[in-house]
Amino acid sequence: MPNYQIRKWTLLVVAISLVSFESSAQTQVLSLKESINYSLQNHPSSTIYKNSAESAAEKIRESKAAFLPSVTGSVGIDYNMKLQTTVIPAGSFSDTETKLQMGNKFSNTAYVQADQNLLDKSSSLSIDQSKVNLEIAELNVLKQNQTLIFNTASAYYEAMTYAEQGRLLRESEKQYETMVGILKLRYEQGVVKKSEYDRARVNYNNVQSEILANTSAYQLSLNTLKNNMGLELEASITIEDNVSNAKIEDISLPTSGAVDPNDLIDYRIDQKNLALKTLDVQQKKSAFLPVVSAYGKYGGNAFGSDFLPAMGNWFDYSTIGVKATIPIFSGFKKKSQLTQSKIDLESQQLTNKLNLQTYKLNVENSTTQLVSAYTNLIKSKENLDLATEMMDASTIEYREGSANLSSLLDAEYSFTEARTTYTTNLLQYLNGRLSYYINTGTITQFVNELK
Repeated sequence: MPNYQIRKWTLLVVAISLVSFESSAQTQVLSLKESINYSLQNHPSSTIYKNSAESAAEKIRESKAAFLPSVTGSVGIDYNMKLQTTVIPAGSFSDTETKLQMGNKFSNTAYVQADQNLLDKSSSLSIDQSKVNLEIAELNVLKQNQTLIFNTASAYYEAMTYAEQGRLLRESEKQYETMVGILKLRYEQGVVKKSEYDRARVNYNNVQSEILANTSAYQLSLNTLKNNMGLELEASITIEDNVSNAKIEDISLPTSGAVDPNDLIDYRIDQKNLALKTLDVQQKKSAFLPVVSAYGKYGGNAFGSDFLPAMGNWFDYSTIGVKATIPIFSGFKKKSQLTQSKIDLESQQLTNKLNLQTYKLNVENSTTQLVSAYTNLIKSKENLDLATEMMDASTIEYREGSANLSSLLDAEYSFTEARTTYTTNLLQYLNGRLSYYINTGTITQFVNELK
């Protein structure tokens, strides 16, 4: 059996195996929008960031507790196994010293105390810091969602590109199969040399090898897509969307315009971090201020020589008051902490300035790269159309005998190069669009526009 027929049967067996495997498990056909929605709803990292936001919200409640009444209670039962001896020096009451043991065998105490902060600047600023931390946590949730969208779309586009490449390879396979069949007949008739027939078989075998490699690469890209979606690797999926040569004109550049830094989540996080540093400086300054609080206490004491009588012989008391804790000297600790906070604030201001320039640079670069990728894609599409026409024309001419095998193989080589360039530029353009959207903070708009 000829080698190319053996390869053909091998491909058939592989295809049947794949079909049998997929039929054993329900295959999910996913569009790009469905894949992204699944990622946002089911990826574990999304839950992690949401948990962080919930924790930050609870931190606000914790900070506010500093201005709510704090109530504590205490109960104590003492058994004085040996009472303390008090010595009264001689001359006070008698000529000799007097030894006395005062107290009871059992002494019980119980009280309830309520404390209320009236003036505490540091705790007030802690509440503000907790609110800012919550805003940062919520922004991180949005940022993680953008990352999930980018990673999912990037993997989906890679799979879509391999699918497109596979479609083009299968078209080539059909052309080579027809050509090999014609050459085989001509070779058997003695019209062409064996070398020409063998060259065609080699090219046919090469295309089949490329199809096998493409099938493997496509499956690997699906695995990457499942991982980026947070989907189990055992799940069976395939992509719904595809890039049609006839609809390449629908692919266009995103609308350009000035980018508002407030649309960039990273910039907004930078601003919140700056606000945190500012609050930290204020909090360090508040450490030099007094803390004023009020308190009230109600309790009782019970005494007795025996346990049970002591439990019923109570004497209550109550106290209310106001106290002020005034920091006087801390060994320059607070002053050093304030200086550190001011330095951190200045560093954050410089970091924000540098980051803003980086964000602007990313926008400019992604725009330039996208325009270049779009131009290359259009040109490579035109070249692929021309190469396809040349390939079809050369095949017809060769069948009619008006062209030799070298002309046909030259056309085939041009078609192969144009096909490879087109699929490469297609992936670069699709990834370039994603980079543009995420660098301009409009990737959510990109998802909303998906059908």
